[in-house]
Amino acid sequence: MNAAHRPNLAAVMLLAILSSAGSVLAAAAPVAPFEARYELRRNGDVLGETRLRLTSGGEGWRFENRTVGTRGLARVLGLRIEESSRFVWNASGQPETRHYRYVQSTGVNRREREVRVDPATALIRLRDRENTAEAPFVAGVVDRQLLTVALMQAVAQGRRGDQVLQVAGRRQVEAQTWRIGSPAAVPGLSGVQAIPVEMIRESPEGRSTRLWLDSRPPHLPLRIEQREDDGEVLEMRRLGS
Repeated sequence: MNAAHRPNLAAVMLLAILSSAGSVLAAAAPVAPFEARYELRRNGDVLGETRLRLTSGGEGWRFENRTVGTRGLARVLGLRIEESSRFVWNASGQPETRHYRYVQSTGVNRREREVRVDPATALIRLRDRENTAEAPFVAGVVDRQLLTVALMQAVAQGRRGDQVLQVAGRRQVEAQTWRIGSPAAVPGLSGVQAIPVEMIRESPEGRSTRLWLDSRPPHLPLRIEQREDDGEVLEMRRLGS
């Protein structure tokens, strides 16, 4: 599956600048800073823990993901995943990536990906290990981690139905459609209601990507789920309240 089709779901198999930062004040940002912890699971078995953190400071806005393997093979291998998205709120009030970096490391290997967005040169530079590519700049472009914040922002603005987002993947930028539904129960979390968001694929072939966002601001993800066509399920479940 193309990595650009995945939201911020950090797992072993799947696996979170400044220019123009002053154009939109932090106080006017649609999504407030937050920090949250998640349990990472594969087919119901716990693999590790993920921390998501959205901050605003002297270096602008940053969305970060830190994942550590705490159980099974993920622990044995010393799995660590770090993602960092530096971004701005553009003139339309949308999050827009400036720099994204992904590093996955274990005791035996290391993998890196990177996205650099430069509106001044109208270019987006993409790197996956030693492979590089360029794409034309698109306003409102987000990396695959910042996609989560963009969906939170859409919910914060009261948007429902199909939303089209421009997402930078490994080799290109592609338009993705995400459908925001009405409040519903969250599978696996008893008595919890949230707003479901699902990626719409032209040819699903048994695959699905879903998020359940808290109906209360700042609309944190309560659960993120990726189902593959072979039946494998990867998910993140929020810990604490």
